[in-house]
Amino acid sequence: MLDEREMKEKILEKAEQMFLQFGYAKVTMEEIAAGLGMSKKTLYKFFSSKENLVRELTNNRICSSEEQINKIWAEENLDFVGKLKKMLDFIGKETSKSTGPLFEDLKKNIPDLWNEIHDYKRMRSLQKAENLFNSGVENGVFRNDIGKDIVLLMFTNAVQGIINPEILSQLPYSVNQAIEAVFKILFEGILTEEGRSKYISYKHDDTAIKE
Repeated sequence: MLDEREMKEKILEKAEQMFLQFGYAKVTMEEIAAGLGMSKKTLYKFFSSKENLVRELTNNRICSSEEQINKIWAEENLDFVGKLKKMLDFIGKETSKSTGPLFEDLKKNIPDLWNEIHDYKRMRSLQKAENLFNSGVENGVFRNDIGKDIVLLMFTNAVQGIINPEILSQLPYSVNQAIEAVFKILFEGILTEEGRSKYISYKHDDTAIKE
């Protein structure tokens, strides 16, 4: 026999599965109850409405993501680059869950919740990116001669922009592939070694002319 906490977790798990698959608008409380093999009356004992359910589900996902990222950074057996790679993989997987009918439905049906999610993701992305950049400089992995503000804006705007469903629908990439491409360009650049050498030589020539 499940206790109340376990039952609530089971409801949230089933609701998340259905919301992600079908969207928020098309799933009813009755369908969630049926999927769990319980009465709608029992479901309402735990959640007073579908909106209440999706709000708690959203808060739980945010907290879970925070905990996972903190665990990655606390792993003592990984160096900075290892933690960075593991964190980026996790972000890519989480981002892939943030597209689809559920989030489009939230934007239309519960705009204040969608705005909270959007604002939170942008704020936390900036905070995480800043911490990441500072740690990278301290560990000698990132250059310290590039403006941090520009790097942070490029990082957050690239990630936020590329995972937009309207943008992705025009590209032959999955969410994970798009995120991986953003990270590859930001961290490795688009120039080959030959191209980089030429760019540096032209840059030096321009500097000499100005002087």
